[in-house]
Amino acid sequence: MEFLLASAFDQISSYDPAAIRRGLRHIEGLLAHLCRPYASASSPSPSKRDRSSSAGIDTRVADDPAYLEFLRLQDGFEWNLALRLVSCLERLLGQESNDQMTLLMLSTLDLLRGVLLIHPASRRVFAREVNMTILLDLLEPQSSPAAIQAATVNTLLCAVVEEWPNVRTFEALDGLASVCTLFTRKDTDKEVKLRILEFLFFYLVPEPGATHQQQATSKHASSSSADGSSGGSSGSGILGHVVRTSQEKQRMLGKYLSNVDSLVNELRQSQPFGNLMIS
Repeated sequence: MEFLLASAFDQISSYDPAAIRRGLRHIEGLLAHLCRPYASASSPSPSKRDRSSSAGIDTRVADDPAYLEFLRLQDGFEWNLALRLVSCLERLLGQESNDQMTLLMLSTLDLLRGVLLIHPASRRVFAREVNMTILLDLLEPQSSPAAIQAATVNTLLCAVVEEWPNVRTFEALDGLASVCTLFTRKDTDKEVKLRILEFLFFYLVPEPGATHQQQATSKHASSSSADGSSGGSSGSGILGHVVRTSQEKQRMLGKYLSNVDSLVNELRQSQPFGNLMIS
């Protein structure tokens, strides 16, 4: 597998569009192979597999040696696909915009989403500003066609889900301003606006530990009012990183959008992520 990855890395590191396309196809083939149904000697009969599937248990790849080896390699810097695909995106951004470049960017974004879903730990590369910036650059209204903007928003969602430090990086880079500016532009494609709306729904969900932090902050503010000290609006969660409450994020989003209350009401009613107790 190292040989296959090394060959693909060499190709997508090129400035030759044909070589990049070959490398992306090799990666696509590898991911498709890894995600195929896997049957080992100890696999259950088809009827048992059907019952497992109907019960919501996915046993397709859990025992696949190739799949497990891929995950092991992705844990290291040398063979991490997400980093290489982000670097490929950066090089493509520096090329002259044309239909060929658009197709290569779309393929790269598609594969990046696949890697982030197969190997969730790879999402952590977007805690670094240099990597998050590349995604935000693709959302610039004048530099990317609608198809790339929609694909980028989808990739951005995959990059930050369950990785709250990545959300903080997104905020620090004025990511909210970027997505909201694109959302409010009259010439933004409807599909792009729909993807941004889905992203904002996710952004507003409560973060693990934020409710506890809010209660602790309130107690601290009450106890410190006598001596004139003040509590912060956000704090460290149970894992040590900064968390924000839904109310905090609503206030931040309100700097760029005037209808945040409508978004919150829609999120409460539709509950696309289940009952999250949005206050």
